[in-house]
Amino acid sequence: PLILMLGPQASGKSSFIKMNDLQNYTISADEIRIRLNGINSNNGHPQINFVNQTEKIVWQIFNQILQTRLQNGLPTIVDNTNLGGHGFNPINDILKRVPDNYQVYVIDCFKPLLDANDPLSEESLAHALKILNQRNRDRQYSVNMDIIQRFVDYYAHFEIPNKVKVISSADLQKVQDLIDLILNFNR
Repeated sequence: PLILMLGPQASGKSSFIKMNDLQNYTISADEIRIRLNGINSNNGHPQINFVNQTEKIVWQIFNQILQTRLQNGLPTIVDNTNLGGHGFNPINDILKRVPDNYQVYVIDCFKPLLDANDPLSEESLAHALKILNQRNRDRQYSVNMDIIQRFVDYYAHFEIPNKVKVISSADLQKVQDLIDLILNFNR
């Protein structure tokens, strides 16, 4: 399986991976950024040091790791927002590289924060943004809230390709089945 985590920063993607002990299967652009650029401080709170000049290198490394894992037939989790805007869809970019023998899933970590009856309403998105703001303050590495707002906006207008199966992170049975599929791969 190839699992693409989905959601703005602070929506619980990395926490989900850690809680389920999936780090050894995971690729993260933020982890690469930390290794290349280190951490800085924003009002005493650690932040990933985002350096425009190294972003090309971050994505070259990320893509090389992803390509190698796919070529080796390894179960893989992509811990990025996997959201894009302005005509760019990172999931489509990844799907171009995925061999036919892979099952591709999206775990949506933002959906549980939205109103089930009207998920993309202004009220629902504003409420979810308040939750993200609090989580962002409490997480190990915070990000600028303007960035989170941008990714919430991307989510509201984002289309997930039809070839992937979407699972809400709140759908515990489906999530557990998927985790079991990864952890029991080749056993």
